[in-house]
Amino acid sequence: MKKILTTVAVACAALAIPYTASAQFSIPSFGGSKSSAPAADLSGQQTTLVKNFVAANVDVLKANAKMSEALGLKATAADAEAVAQQLSSGSTFDKDSASKAATAVGDSGGAIAAKLAEKPQLDAAAKVTYTQGLLSLAKGAVRYKGLGQDVTSMGDGLKSAPLTQLPSLGGATYVVSQFPTSTTEVIKALKNAVDFAKSNGIEVPKEATSLL
Repeated sequence: MKKILTTVAVACAALAIPYTASAQFSIPSFGGSKSSAPAADLSGQQTTLVKNFVAANVDVLKANAKMSEALGLKATAADAEAVAQQLSSGSTFDKDSASKAATAVGDSGGAIAAKLAEKPQLDAAAKVTYTQGLLSLAKGAVRYKGLGQDVTSMGDGLKSAPLTQLPSLGGATYVVSQFPTSTTEVIKALKNAVDFAKSNGIEVPKEATSLL
């Protein structure tokens, strides 16, 4: 158990790195400049950034679905799983998909945090399900870790983007502004998940280390 918790703690520490990096740039003040990057470049960066942001949140949503199920929050589990499936099967990565992903993570994560605060007792089957959720949450944390540099780069690009291009960069603008909040939520979720695991004897399979 100690080894597993240490591994997840490392993920928490690593996740804090992109958050610190993202905090180093302010939300862009869009004024445009003559040295702005080509539209095609920013458009391509936006597609990749939003796609990866959604993917990270899908992992967290899958985690929240499993942990909600383990905690007896059936409606929350169903909602989180439904949004995760919808986003996983989608091919359009825009502001709406990014916003939907972040909102669903916040809603389901809040319900889980409230339930964990009640210190519920889990039976053996529920602990297995919770473990599956912890695995997916760790995977989502790793994805978030990888987003930090891209968010910083996109933020810099938005600062120099011409005003005429900004309307087409709504997805990127949303992710850049939302990333610090989303990162904080994932960090808190990881810490809560680990604390609950400590107090309930929930261990993570060895396979989890390959995801962290």
